Amino acid sequence: MPRQNFKLAGHAFLLSMIAAAYPVIGHTAPAARVDFAVGNVKAIGPNGQSRTVAKGAQIEQGETISTNNGRAQLRFTDGAYVSLQPESEFRIDQYRFDGKQDGNEKGFFSLIKGGLRTITGLVGRTNKNNYQVTTSVATIGIRGTEYTIQYGQSVIGTVGEGEINVCNGAGCLSVTNGESYYVQNDAVKPVLTNKRTDLPPPAPQNPPASFAEAENVNENGESCTLDPASCVPPAPTGLLTGTLSPGNVAYATQFGSQNVGTTPATLDANGLLVSFDRFGSPFSLSNHLPKSGNEAGNDGIIAWGYALDSSGGEAVHYAVGTVPSISDLNTTFTQMTGTYELLGATTLTGSLGSAGTLNNAFMRVDFGQASGNISVGMDLNLNGTSVSASATGNFSGSGSIFIASGGSFLSSTYLDVSGFFAGANAERAGVSYTVADPSVNSNETFRGAAALKQTGLTSTFAQ
Repeated sequence: MPRQNFKLAGHAFLLSMIAAAYPVIGHTAPAARVDFAVGNVKAIGPNGQSRTVAKGAQIEQGETISTNNGRAQLRFTDGAYVSLQPESEFRIDQYRFDGKQDGNEKGFFSLIKGGLRTITGLVGRTNKNNYQVTTSVATIGIRGTEYTIQYGQSVIGTVGEGEINVCNGAGCLSVTNGESYYVQNDAVKPVLTNKRTDLPPPAPQNPPASFAEAENVNENGESCTLDPASCVPPAPTGLLTGTLSPGNVAYATQFGSQNVGTTPATLDANGLLVSFDRFGSPFSLSNHLPKSGNEAGNDGIIAWGYALDSSGGEAVHYAVGTVPSISDLNTTFTQMTGTYELLGATTLTGSLGSAGTLNNAFMRVDFGQASGNISVGMDLNLNGTSVSASATGNFSGSGSIFIASGGSFLSSTYLDVSGFFAGANAERAGVSYTVADPSVNSNETFRGAAALKQTGLTSTFAQ
């Protein structure tokens, strides 16, 4: 996609120009409707009066949407979507769209607090200066793209597709596909950052030539095109315990062995893995490190942790989960695309005694009848050095085990991943992995394990 450039003035200047150039107009047509609302979502008018909104409610120019402890998704008349996170306030300052792009359409919005994700519509495509989202520390101008904003005392966000310009009184920053930005305050120029906010995983290597995407809805039939988390069932109560026969286990040891397989596995009453079959023989674990050290977790579908074998001679990072049924994702005419984000991870251990952390992980999976493509990305800190790594691979459409790799030990960041899917419709994934980077130490490798949760599942139908 060619880069799209947007030039914006400073924040204070923009506010004065907008006020002068676009006086309040008597256009009373609804600006948007509510695709779904969960929790105590309110619409507050310019006069301070508020009303509770639900699916189908119309939102007018001048109204502020306050999600409180809930969340909402708005669909604007120009085709744009705005998904609002909990504890967010979003105001429609000025909006006009008469069903055509004649240069008179406009969309000026304010994110007062909280976070949003949006896919822009037709407003701004003819006249790019007629679209802006303003916070107290920066203003964003954009056209035909997808991006996120998280706003508290500062602003941070990520561009999924397209390009934006983030501006304040200290200057402007162009942010394009896959890049993230940070604005400390209105007196500091925006900068690029490695911290991602809801960054979509990369596209598959071999996407279909043409497809039509089915609407992504939750169990109540409510759209969650921009808010895939609302389509994912809530985490179960209780722990994954007892004997899984079979269960899926991925593990990495301090001695460099790494594997994944479907095998009997047993978890104790605290949800910690105490034994599993390795190479056909029982292998026992004990001395699990507490959460204050290497993180351990268990959400009732998948568990992860770090422990020693019973003899105390071998340290093991592991993830363990139920064996899913994913046959319903693999039909002749339907391809399901799943996206995943980090749920929890162990602290990495280095082969030379160093330590590391997994700060973020994301995964995209294209389920298919015969086989599926998979892409994994990770942001890590290895012995004090920030590193990004990626890997690609595939798996059998009838199985739940996958492997992926990318990079080179000698010339670039190397990542090797062994993993499995767990839960209904593959709603969880567990991985063990090895990562190395020449900039950290060409002789050191780091190992860890992690659990990922599904954040979206979308149907695409080949044409």
